[in-house]
Amino acid sequence: MSNRAETDRDFEQRFARIEGLLAQLSLSSDPLVERVTREVLATVLELHQRGLARLLELSATDERVAAALASDPRVSAMLLLHGLHPLSVDTRIARAVDGLRVRFQSKLADVTLDARGASFAVRLVPSAGACGSTRAALKQDFEQALLAAAPDAESVSVELAEPAPALITLRRRRDPNDDHPPGSPR
Repeated sequence: MSNRAETDRDFEQRFARIEGLLAQLSLSSDPLVERVTREVLATVLELHQRGLARLLELSATDERVAAALASDPRVSAMLLLHGLHPLSVDTRIARAVDGLRVRFQSKLADVTLDARGASFAVRLVPSAGACGSTRAALKQDFEQALLAAAPDAESVSVELAEPAPALITLRRRRDPNDDHPPGSPR
């Protein structure tokens, strides 16, 4: 496993750990401990938000740096947490759909995106030869990628449509007698 993948997994585990600790804290029998702990956490998050906002201001002069920050999964997650992500939810969803369209081009006949506010519906039309497991995998891959790109979306749905039936052209086999009018010698 690559070092980056290990770091990403560790990052996600730490987020899960925070959620677990907050759940334990809510079970505390001492409301003062819970209130003070939550206030400390809120203050630390506010400090991080201000620091990240300043970092974005400083990086705004270099588009490459700003783009790298927005596309890094860990930094992107932190920016989303603090409501600072420089890309709109619409842009993040559209980019994710475009990337998935390219990635799965041989397995897809069509992909359409319908955006209504912060709700997104993606309609997938698999290629005619796609089997059931390929169809299920496409749906799952799209759902996971879109939720990762825009966890702040109000809703994201992925619908699998049936591919258009393959057009089969039937041609009548040419009869060698068709070249000769009836009653003429063959």
